Amino acid sequence: MGGKATTEKISVTIPRDLASEIRKIAAQGEISSFFTEALQYYIAYRKQQTALVKGFGAWKDKNHPELAAPEDTSNYVRAIREADLDRLQRIEEIHAK
Repeated sequence: MGGKATTEKISVTIPRDLASEIRKIAAQGEISSFFTEALQYYIAYRKQQTALVKGFGAWKDKNHPELAAPEDTSNYVRAIREADLDRLQRIEEIHAK
C-alpha cells in the first residue's frame, strides 16, 4: 500500500453483516487493501456521476445536426477511428526510419 508515510489510519463503523461479508472475501491482513480498492472504485464512480449530472443537457441537437440519426453517430465514430489508425501508421513509419 505504500508505507506509513503515505497512509493514514482511520476508524469507521459498518454494519456487522457487512463486516462479515468483507471477512469472507478479503484474506486476513488484507482488509485495508480491500477497503482501499473498493473506495477507489467508488470515488471514481461518484466523480463520474457528478460529471454526468453537471453535464446533463449540455449536448444540444440543434448544435450538431450532422449527428441527428444513430447511423450519423456511427459514421462519425468510424471516421475518428480511421483517422486514429492513419495517424498511428504515420507515426510508425516515422519511427521505422
